[in-house]
Amino acid sequence: MFKKLQTSVGEVLDFPPDVVGEGPKITIIGRRQITVENYMSIVNFSEEEIRLETADGDIFFRGKGFMLKVILASELQIEGELTSFSFGGGEIE
Repeated sequence: MFKKLQTSVGEVLDFPPDVVGEGPKITIIGRRQITVENYMSIVNFSEEEIRLETADGDIFFRGKGFMLKVILASELQIEGELTSFSFGGGEIE
């Protein structure tokens, strides 16, 4: 019931999905630090690639020397050298 109310209030007030808590929120600082909020699970992790499952589909981060610095139920902080990331297929560089 709370989720239904939360969605309805968010739609009425025209809040973006990350504020209502539905979609992922990705913050990238330079090429060295990535914070992902509202992820569901870590599908794959290596020093060169991280794949996360989210409500909107998978997110792929590619780079060098990736380290997981913070792992919480709804937030993940990654450090390393980011070279690219993509959402299930369409790549953004």
